[in-house]
Amino acid sequence: MNSIHIRPARPADASLAAQLFQLSMGGLADYLFNNDSRFAEISLTKLFSRNAGRFGFKNAFVAEADGESVGLLVSYPGKRVPGLDLQTLPHLFSALGLPRVFDFLRRGISLPGGKEAEADEYYISNLGVLPSAQGRGIGARLLEYADEIARNAHLMKCSLLVSLKNEGARRLYERNGYQIVLTVQEKNKAPGYHRMVKDLA
Repeated sequence: MNSIHIRPARPADASLAAQLFQLSMGGLADYLFNNDSRFAEISLTKLFSRNAGRFGFKNAFVAEADGESVGLLVSYPGKRVPGLDLQTLPHLFSALGLPRVFDFLRRGISLPGGKEAEADEYYISNLGVLPSAQGRGIGARLLEYADEIARNAHLMKCSLLVSLKNEGARRLYERNGYQIVLTVQEKNKAPGYHRMVKDLA
């Protein structure tokens, strides 16, 4: 590998983003999209290219290694989460269609746990690397990039959620300074997770 380059995402990255959204969301994507991975891919592609709130390309960055797009970071200040949720909502109806949008919303509302991020944190909503490119330091570089954005925004903490079942990702985050501050257990079929925070001070 010669170098890792990170750039702002574009609407044309939608297909890659849909793959990496699903990869990074893991069991959450399965739960929200009722275990229909093809439907999830189509819906996430539409949401990304339309810049649909928290799934939109304007909150995303793409990692390129040796000229290939292989990683995705979706992140924003924690104080923006409620507003991005509201911006996402209108796009769900056209991207998912009726009646599936109501099932998606019902499942989202029933998720266990509380606030994803605090207002003084820089929140990493999604981070994924294609399986063929894993083990090459791309995930760690994307985390470093998030640190840089946070510091430039005068936010001295980064935070994220990781599935209880995703031990590999949890270890990556711990190696890069994140600590578990909350564990939310699975509820019915909704997946559990760790909330992790990194102090940048």
